[in-house]
Amino acid sequence: MKNFLIWNDFATYRGDGFATLRHSHFYIQISLPDSGRVQLRTRDGEWKTYNSVFIPSGASHEMIRVEGNLTLLFLDPMTTGYHLFFERSLAANHSAFEVGDIFTDEKKARITSILNRSDTKVRAEILEILNQDFPIRTKGAIDDRIQKSISNVELDEFSLASLAFDARLSVERFRHLFRQETGVPFSAYRLWLKTKKAVDNLANRSHLADAAHEGGFADQSHFTRIFRRSFGISPSDFTKKKEPFSAIFFSK
Repeated sequence: MKNFLIWNDFATYRGDGFATLRHSHFYIQISLPDSGRVQLRTRDGEWKTYNSVFIPSGASHEMIRVEGNLTLLFLDPMTTGYHLFFERSLAANHSAFEVGDIFTDEKKARITSILNRSDTKVRAEILEILNQDFPIRTKGAIDDRIQKSISNVELDEFSLASLAFDARLSVERFRHLFRQETGVPFSAYRLWLKTKKAVDNLANRSHLADAAHEGGFADQSHFTRIFRRSFGISPSDFTKKKEPFSAIFFSK
């Protein structure tokens, strides 16, 4: 069984190990195998092996099937994952890097125990572990103008021109500042907002076309391409149960 727990800014996976095609996604990913190791091919084209691995936002990767059970943690790089392993990510040139020295067997067992409950407290308890025990980013908070632009903004209003106007910046200056402060291109973040809105709608309806429309995609095929590029699997795996997936969506 493959179990997903999904919040607005955080998600988890717990279940059988699996393989993915090459893809990249907005979320930071932490891969924690129960036993064995994780094999990834990143942008340099070489296969590398990790005890546990941290994959920064936007880092292209492909994964060989992990033997045994696997835990995945997904964090929004602008909120829940903003501070996490920042110095290590810089040293790795924002590619995947080993974190097995920090995610010990004891720590992984604790995380697994929390995930097995699949309740509303999971998010807070996992984030507490990450915030208390792991390297904190030394850089200060995001620029107030950028922070305001990503707070409580409806997708329909989330255009580069309107946000630049509100921040009293030129479009080019706002685009540059957005990437400088967040590490994420504005276009990638807006595409993620659309994808997230469509994914949220999968919790309430089985038709991919409806979910795609709610997310603002031109059609179902466009949404499917973006979803597969982002996660390495198809959204139909959720709706048509091609594999034994289960997903629980939480509003907070």
